[in-house]
Amino acid sequence: MSQLDNSADSKKYYAFAEEQIRSLTSPAYLAEPGTNNNFILMHSTGHLPGNSEVDVPLSYADYYYVEALMRLKKLINS
Repeated sequence: MSQLDNSADSKKYYAFAEEQIRSLTSPAYLAEPGTNNNFILMHSTGHLPGNSEVDVPLSYADYYYVEALMRLKKLINS
């Protein structure tokens, strides 16, 4: 969003996204290597209202996490 919005809010979007990535990278969510069935993130949720895929490792959660890390790295290095 921070790259698509030219308003003053774009800085807020960037800060919020960076805060989320830092949170996911903390010990509360980032699995130790060789644990969590080799998934990166712990405590993912697919569909809370349907009580489906709650507090489990999810491949698509890992995918979007890595995607976010790569985008952040690209922004920092540009």
